[in-house]
Amino acid sequence: MRLLVSVVSADEVRPALAGGADIIDVKDPGQGALGAPSPRVLSDVVRAVGAAAPVSAALGDLPNLPHTAALAARGASLSGADYVKVGLRGVTELDGAVAIVRAVADAVGPRTAVIAAAYADADALDPPALAPFWLPALVHRTGIAGALVDTFVKDGRGLYSWLSDSALVELVARARAAGGSFAIAGQLGRGELRRVHADVVGVRSAVCRGGDRQAEIEAELVAAAVAELRGPAQPGVIRVPTPSGSRTNTATPVRRTASGK
Repeated sequence: MRLLVSVVSADEVRPALAGGADIIDVKDPGQGALGAPSPRVLSDVVRAVGAAAPVSAALGDLPNLPHTAALAARGASLSGADYVKVGLRGVTELDGAVAIVRAVADAVGPRTAVIAAAYADADALDPPALAPFWLPALVHRTGIAGALVDTFVKDGRGLYSWLSDSALVELVARARAAGGSFAIAGQLGRGELRRVHADVVGVRSAVCRGGDRQAEIEAELVAAAVAELRGPAQPGVIRVPTPSGSRTNTATPVRRTASGK
């Protein structure tokens, strides 16, 4: 399991890396659950991270406009992102999601890994969005690196308020069988990071001062999250075996050099 820490500026890179984050994610919480950062902020973060870790970039809660999504993804890739996270807010059906994700994958090429993101609270949104149930099929049909389930509404109800442990275990297993990795996020709290043995666990609130996602990241809290993920096996942690012969994509692109190339 790897820890993804979402930062909002280059100033937050140092505490995130000092605490042991495996992946540095860039987003703007003020723009939504998967709010896209400004191009300048993304470039600044890429330079600050250097070769220390992969960088992912949120593309925003995208409408059902494949070319718009593709152009956003191309810009993030050219800015140095190793991953792009595609927020599937504007589609409800699998075919629409496939069209968007294929356009994004074509725009970024093999250098940048594509992660499709759906929301655990999709059915409660107005209008509803693509249900997480479809993510493994989306990975299978498009061949992208993996998928993420997050929460759209940030009101204190975390991921497990919307999806059960068993539902998440099934999603992880199906995504791996389809050849992709699977990440979880959504206001996960301490003690919940290993509740389901996903490939990547994404946090922001849990590593910010006072649990406020608008506050600054603290290295000590990142280190505590890493310790929770790396700690000895605990009763109740649900591990999902990788299917025999699976082509699971761990979604770890080759890192750029320290110069940022």
